[in-house]
Amino acid sequence: MAAKNARQAQSKEKVLEKMIRSGLTKKPEEEKPMNFKFPDPGHLPPPVLAFHDVSFGYPGCMLLYSNISFGIDLDSRIALVGPNGAGKTTLVKLMSGELQPSAGDIRPHMHLKMGRFTQHFVDVLDLTKTPLEFFGELYPDDPVEKLRKNLGRFGVSGKMQVQLMDQLSDGQKSRVVFVKLGRERPHILLLDKPTNHLNMESIDALASAVQQFKGGIVLVSHDMHLISQVANEI
Repeated sequence: MAAKNARQAQSKEKVLEKMIRSGLTKKPEEEKPMNFKFPDPGHLPPPVLAFHDVSFGYPGCMLLYSNISFGIDLDSRIALVGPNGAGKTTLVKLMSGELQPSAGDIRPHMHLKMGRFTQHFVDVLDLTKTPLEFFGELYPDDPVEKLRKNLGRFGVSGKMQVQLMDQLSDGQKSRVVFVKLGRERPHILLLDKPTNHLNMESIDALASAVQQFKGGIVLVSHDMHLISQVANEI
């Protein structure tokens, strides 16, 4: 049975090769390997982001956090893990300044820039535009070749650059958001479940980019494959 299947496979392979030679079908194009890269944000002396005796609770609810103190610097590689509803995203919102503490204070460095990937990542995109149009409007002084290069660095290449973003898959839209994060040159990346819509190749490319990134990382994820590659503190 195995020998018969092998002969059938070889026969089909020869037919396909003959079709390619005669021009009846296109030779499959090999996709370029993804090479995500976040630019070096430059140095900031610590403390870059400091929590001092911070407490937080939503109105009418019990405190989620009580008297917590910690710091995040450019060499931080932190993963926030825990069950849904434990307050991981809330902590990220406190870090980014979207939420203010109920008590205590949060002190960011005066020159700190943070880049945030959220579960509602598409909210930062204009889906009526192509990636090339979107970044052309955001950065009108950038030549087209630079825009194309930045997009290609995160796997947004070829026809994808001139396709309406509304027609892109969620994984492709995620990559466009990573392009935006990279272009903003943040000192700290706050990544809230960044792998939800990524395939394994993209996850490995993201892990490699985070490993090489010269800034700080705070990662919210259930993806142990990513956590094991990038986090040194949980």
